[in-house]
Amino acid sequence: MKIWLSKNSEVSVGDQLVEQITLGVVSHDLEVGEKLPSTRELARRFGIHQNTVIAAYRRLAETGLVEFKKGSGVYVTAAKKVDPNSRTLASIVDGLLAEAESAGYPFTAVIEELNSRLHPAKPSIFLLVESDVELRRILIAEIESATGRQAAGVAFEEFSAPGEDDNLQVAAFTQKEAVSKMCHPARKSIFLWPNSVPTTMSANTRPSDRDLIAVVSSWGKFLNLAKLFLMAANIDPDTIITRAPDSPDWSRGLQNASLIICDTLASKYFHDDERLRVFPLISDTSLAELRSAM
Repeated sequence: MKIWLSKNSEVSVGDQLVEQITLGVVSHDLEVGEKLPSTRELARRFGIHQNTVIAAYRRLAETGLVEFKKGSGVYVTAAKKVDPNSRTLASIVDGLLAEAESAGYPFTAVIEELNSRLHPAKPSIFLLVESDVELRRILIAEIESATGRQAAGVAFEEFSAPGEDDNLQVAAFTQKEAVSKMCHPARKSIFLWPNSVPTTMSANTRPSDRDLIAVVSSWGKFLNLAKLFLMAANIDPDTIITRAPDSPDWSRGLQNASLIICDTLASKYFHDDERLRVFPLISDTSLAELRSAM
C-alpha cells in the first residue's frame, strides 16, 4: 500500500498517516504481519519530524491495529492465537446445563431458549450507531440501496441498550467492542468493514494529466481521503477540486470536470452523468451480510 502525506491539507500529517494506515488494515490492503515503513524512512521521505511518525504509530498501536517489535519494526497486528489451555466448547456446554439444572430449568427449556437465540425473528429495520452525522447519512443511503430495507440512525452517545424491539444494530467495526457491551450477548449486531480504496480506484480508467477531477461529498473526511489517494496515484493536486453539496455555489466548476468522484449520497445530484464514479464506503462482504440478515 502506498502512503501519501500532504503538508497543504487541513488535516494534520499525523492524522493523515493514522487514517490511511487504518483504512489499509481494515480493508486488507495491508495484510496481517506486514511490516510498515520505519519512522525514520517516512520522516525522511516526507520531510517531517520523526516524532510525528512515532506518535501516529503509537496511536495505531493503542487501537490494536499495529504492534511494535523491539529491534525489528512496526507490523500489522497478527490475529490473537487461541490459548490451548482455555476451556473447550464441550466443557462450557456442560457447565451451562449443570447450572440450568441447579436453577430448576429442565433440559427442554434450555433447548427452547437456545433455539430462540439461534433463530431470532427477522428485523424490520437497521439501526445504525454512528456519531458523525454526515457519515451516518451516507452509510444509511448505502444500506437502504443495497438491501431495499429501511435504516435509521442514532449517535453513539444517544444509543442505549435495546429492549424487545425488532431492530438490528449496525455499526462500524471500530465500535464493535463498545456497542457489544451495551447489547445482550444473544442480540445480533452487524459491524461494517470499509471498502478498499486502491481496489476500487484500480477499476477505473486513469485520467490524463490535463483532466480536471472533482471530488464531491458533504462528509469532509471523504473529500480529504479521496484527494490524498488521488495524489498518491500521482494525480496532480492542481487538477483536483473538492465540493460539498451543502455549501453555497457548490457546483461551480463541475461542468469542466472530466471525472466526478463522490459518495453514494452525493451521487443523487448527478443522475446519469457519464463522468460519475461512485465510491461505496461499505465493503461488498458487509453489504452481503446485511442482505442475508433480512
